[in-house]
Amino acid sequence: MSTVEVRLYATLRKFHPNPDNGDAFTIELDDRSRLADLVDKLKIPKEQVGVVMVNGKWEKEDYLLQEGDRVGLFPLIGGG
Repeated sequence: MSTVEVRLYATLRKFHPNPDNGDAFTIELDDRSRLADLVDKLKIPKEQVGVVMVNGKWEKEDYLLQEGDRVGLFPLIGGG
């Protein structure tokens, strides 16, 4: 098992395990879990995720998560 820290931003905060708390939380994942697996476990529709940062660096959904990674999930940003 690997433990990672997760922060959800803006409209994705509603998927926090404790919606009244917008702080970072930790989650345990199976070894060999990827970012896409984390998004699935949090039940966030993939089309709502715009940017994923791991340890301050942009990563794609196939990134293999490591013990202690810090993940930030940001929604798509609209405008015009």
